Amino acid sequence: MTERGSVDEPPAVDPRDQTAHGGNPLDDPPIAAAVAGLRDQARAEMGDLAGHWNERLAEFDPNAAGAASDQRSLLQDALRRFSRNRIAMVGLVVIVIFVVLAIFAPMFGGASSSKIDYSIASKAPSAKHWFGTDPAGRDMWKRSWLGARISLSIALATAIVILAIGVIYGSISGYAGGRIDNGMMRLLDALYGLPYLPFAIITTTVLQDKFHNAPPIAYMVPALTLTTWFTAARIMRGQMLSLKQNEYIESARANGAAASRIISKHVMPNAIGVMVVSIFLEIPNAILGEAFLSFLGLGVQAPDTSWGQLAEQGYKFINVQPWLMWVPAGLIAITVLAAVAVADGVRDALDPRGQVH
Repeated sequence: MTERGSVDEPPAVDPRDQTAHGGNPLDDPPIAAAVAGLRDQARAEMGDLAGHWNERLAEFDPNAAGAASDQRSLLQDALRRFSRNRIAMVGLVVIVIFVVLAIFAPMFGGASSSKIDYSIASKAPSAKHWFGTDPAGRDMWKRSWLGARISLSIALATAIVILAIGVIYGSISGYAGGRIDNGMMRLLDALYGLPYLPFAIITTTVLQDKFHNAPPIAYMVPALTLTTWFTAARIMRGQMLSLKQNEYIESARANGAAASRIISKHVMPNAIGVMVVSIFLEIPNAILGEAFLSFLGLGVQAPDTSWGQLAEQGYKFINVQPWLMWVPAGLIAITVLAAVAVADGVRDALDPRGQVH
């Protein structure tokens, strides 16, 4: 038996010692060619990854051209949500149709809205006179849309004036804060006690007596806005108190920006949603206010006409010619409902949490 110590054992060789193996096997031509190919392939893959790195980053960059088309702005998103609100869209279509008819309907057709023709007096609605004729033979279709011109223009002007006063007053109060805010709000609380109807009647009467030839909008708008801008001021004050706590407002104030610039550049753009909703909410109130005053004989006066005046005149003949009252009353009701629907739709669309399904 061979002794354990006599067995020939290979000497311990460091694997990294090329001399122990007679050279580096990677240098053999077949193996060296394969290794070189692998190295070239790895370099190509790494180069490919490095070359496409910017393109891969662009996939996650919202400012990149490829992703810009998929990004919706806040306004686009609001328009999308509004367009999916069927009730709001119907209201908007109704308002647009009424505005178009108010502009163009009185211009066309054979019947006149002001010419008196007793031969066709008190005609019921028909294919020739869609809304019938009044006791003087005037076509109610044209008179209705002439009245729409005045009623809608008064409503829009009133809403804009109310919003302007409310925005200015509320912005100053909310931004100033402290004693100024407290004083302005206590004054507003006192003004809330003013009765709407008596002041509207007094204002209308005084302005009509003083300016006999003034257009209806000149005396109706002040009468309708005198005691109705308080709510808009409170809403804007609340928006100001909320927005002025944001970091970008604090940053602008720290950089020495004037209060007027902060309000106009930073607060107003973020409060635009509330202002748009306020306009559409004030339009129905203004239409009803004008109709009410005109129905009492204190609003729009002849020869001008409005929906409220037409309803007041038609009420006298409600037993024999009910369409003379129900036509303008129906137009008022439809417009008010449409404006409210649009206001609700705009509010939901501009609310980031609002989703229309």
